[in-house]
Amino acid sequence: MRKKIVSIILLFSLIILPLYSFSFYYGVGGSGERLNEKSHYAGVSVDAGISFFSEDYLALESEIVLSPLFESISINLSSSPFSTPVSFYSLFANPVLYSPLFRIGAEYVYQDGWYYRGELALLAFRDRAFAYEFLTPMITISASDFSLSYGIRLMRFSYYI
Repeated sequence: MRKKIVSIILLFSLIILPLYSFSFYYGVGGSGERLNEKSHYAGVSVDAGISFFSEDYLALESEIVLSPLFESISINLSSSPFSTPVSFYSLFANPVLYSPLFRIGAEYVYQDGWYYRGELALLAFRDRAFAYEFLTPMITISASDFSLSYGIRLMRFSYYI
C-alpha cells in the first residue's frame, strides 16, 4: 500500500511539475523571404509563444508578418538544445547565455499559399527576461509544388513574462 501511494505521488509530481516551468513570451523582429521569381516580401514580425521548459528546450510559437498590412502567418516549434554562458559586456548589459536554436513550422503567405519553413539561429542569446536573435537564415518549401526558397530574419527580440 505504501509503495502504491509513493508511486502515485511520484507520478503526479512528474505530471504537474513541468507545468510550473512554463513561460510565455512575445517579441518583434524584422524578416524577409524570397518565395519564387515573382513573389518576395520583407516586414516586421510580431510573435508570441509558450516555452514548455524553463531553459527553452521546446517552445510553440505563432508569428504574424506585417508589411505594412498582413503578409503571412506561421506556427512554429522551436528548440534550443543547449546554452552556455558567454560574456559580451560591451554588447549586452546583463550576463547572457549563448543558446542557438532551430525552428520548424508551417507558414501561410497571403496570395501564395502554404509553405514549410525551417530556421537555424546560430547568433541567439538569452538572459533572464530577454532573447535576442541576429541574422537567422530561413529555408522554405512550397506545400503545393515543393519548390525551395530562402529568407533571413535580420533580428528578433523577445521578452519572457
